[in-house]
Amino acid sequence: MTAAVEEECEPDVLHVLQKSMNDRSAIQKKTFTKWINTYLIKVGQTIEDLYMDLQDGNKLITLLEILTGDRLPRERGKMRFHKLQNVENCLAFLKRKNIKLVNIRNDDIVDGNPKLILGLIWTIILNFEISHDPESQASAKANLIDWAKRACRGYKGVEVRNFTTSFKNGMAFNAIIHRFRPDIIDYEKLIPENAEENLENAFSVAEEELGIPRLLDVEDFLIDELDEKSIMTYLSAFNRMYSKVPTEEELAIKMYSDRINSDAKKLLTWLKTNIDRLEKRIYKMEPELFEKYKEDLQHLKEEELPNKLELKEFLADCYKNIESAEAEDSLTTDVTMDKLNHYWDAFERCLADKEACVQNESDRLIVVVIDHISDKHQLCKISAQN
Repeated sequence: MTAAVEEECEPDVLHVLQKSMNDRSAIQKKTFTKWINTYLIKVGQTIEDLYMDLQDGNKLITLLEILTGDRLPRERGKMRFHKLQNVENCLAFLKRKNIKLVNIRNDDIVDGNPKLILGLIWTIILNFEISHDPESQASAKANLIDWAKRACRGYKGVEVRNFTTSFKNGMAFNAIIHRFRPDIIDYEKLIPENAEENLENAFSVAEEELGIPRLLDVEDFLIDELDEKSIMTYLSAFNRMYSKVPTEEELAIKMYSDRINSDAKKLLTWLKTNIDRLEKRIYKMEPELFEKYKEDLQHLKEEELPNKLELKEFLADCYKNIESAEAEDSLTTDVTMDKLNHYWDAFERCLADKEACVQNESDRLIVVVIDHISDKHQLCKISAQN
């Protein structure tokens, strides 16, 4: 905050402004630390304190090497001179990449200057995470906000205008996830007024289902002025994963494909499970167990089988539609119809064999019962004669 601004502000206003700046700086520090660690962890390293752990330049060099694939010169000593040289190597490397550095010197980083360290890391994020092209840095923010707008278009209660208030209640984060993965977000159940629950839902689902690190916390959204740079950093992970926002037609195709895959997998699992059941031996089974087995077999044949046959025929029609569709390349199926037919034929053979076995076993048990009755009658006859 400049001296001129301080002179113009009332003490209370000055305090509020200073607190807001401190809050945002603390959030940036935490977010940038987590972001750096998502890369350093790849080589078994991490940082704990952003302002302290970059001072010798070594982890800063490692970060740039991971981001670019280039090799940077590195001083191995621990003297201040070595630290200054390592940081200078980083700054010189960035300048060679046509990345503009404003008033950032090597001694600022070595001395742990919070403001300039945050500025340096933000410059790295902006160029290597968000824009990927130093020449288009100026449009990086515009491109990201345009992507977010397109991803959230059509979602009730969401209007993306900026990287702060538009994301405060969490609905926009959930909308973005739902746009690309409608199977992992129940968007209709979300309530705009439940900001904390919405944010937690989005962050948890993104981390657990998409593998996107939780760079932000719910608490980061409970302050008056949100930190734009932290939110942009987090959003860039979604943008990298889903850079192309699908059209309504493409979404419909994906949902159609997902339904086919889901139904086909369920049918295949049902077939495999029942083939295993039908292959089990029933010879000389206890009468009570045998009667239960016959009831289960009858239920399978009369109740389950008709529904599965209907599903199989539905899937066969779907596969024909896929083969004739112009957007065939967009439709992908994990289970082929040939595979389903193969297991269906195997199931029918097993079912026919088992019905024959059941009939044979029923005939055998009838003979056993008749023989038992005959033997018992013979014994009674002999007993009466005696």
